[in-house]
Amino acid sequence: MKMHPGRQQRAVELTRLDPDRDWQELYRRTVLWEFPVEARLGFQLAFYRPLAVPRMAHVLASTGHLKADTARRAYDTGIVMHEIIYNGFDSPRAQKMVRLMVALHNRPDVQQEDLTYVLNALVVVPSRFIERAGWRPLTDPERAATCLFYRELGRRMGIESLPKSYAQAAHDFDRYEATQLAASEDGAGLTAASLVALKDRLPAPLRGRVAAVTSALLNDTRFCAAVSLPPPNRVAISMMDLAFGIRKLRQRLSPPPGEPSFTPGQAAGGVYPHGYQLDEVGPRH
Repeated sequence: MKMHPGRQQRAVELTRLDPDRDWQELYRRTVLWEFPVEARLGFQLAFYRPLAVPRMAHVLASTGHLKADTARRAYDTGIVMHEIIYNGFDSPRAQKMVRLMVALHNRPDVQQEDLTYVLNALVVVPSRFIERAGWRPLTDPERAATCLFYRELGRRMGIESLPKSYAQAAHDFDRYEATQLAASEDGAGLTAASLVALKDRLPAPLRGRVAAVTSALLNDTRFCAAVSLPPPNRVAISMMDLAFGIRKLRQRLSPPPGEPSFTPGQAAGGVYPHGYQLDEVGPRH
């Protein structure tokens, strides 16, 4: 299929990276250069997944952070991930963010299998969303690099069970959800709070249909039921996929971005309108 010469050149450059050796750089380019919008939205969809697991929703609700400061929590989570991706695991900024993640998850009520599930969600959910909405499919090396990136994150966080391949991450993710997803009062409350925060980030014509839009993005009837969202509407999904198709064509024919989608310390919505310092990121209590 026809492609802008700049995108063709980028594709050639990516084939020169070995996922076994250059996995960190390959994943960085995938997220920050190739699919910045899709990856960012994919992360957001991945962060919804624990709300559909009652014991995980209970832990999140008990902290009070997600419900009391939903927008800040969403931006902070994105900042933490992008700081690690942009700077690399061995950088001081990334190490600080990993320490924050370890501190937040070092609780007796957080189970190891749930940490593995969240890690697998970060591998699988954004990748599947990129396959659905991205201007081209992911390559096998990009999937391998994605898995290796989160293996390293999991290792540094002390997670005991880590995926050995993208295929295993996808299999274990689906198997976990087949038995663990269920509706709960905590999950419903946290989802409602998340929708309020998301509403302000949608175009004005869609703000009154934020739940329906979210269901169409998720496109997962069982998951939507578990977080008290309406079932995905077929018409809405078709319209969304049509919009994705038009956007894919436009992107293929347009030049690639000249800068990465993230810069450390950048402004982030109304939470950090003038940028942020690393010490500001994370719960305030």
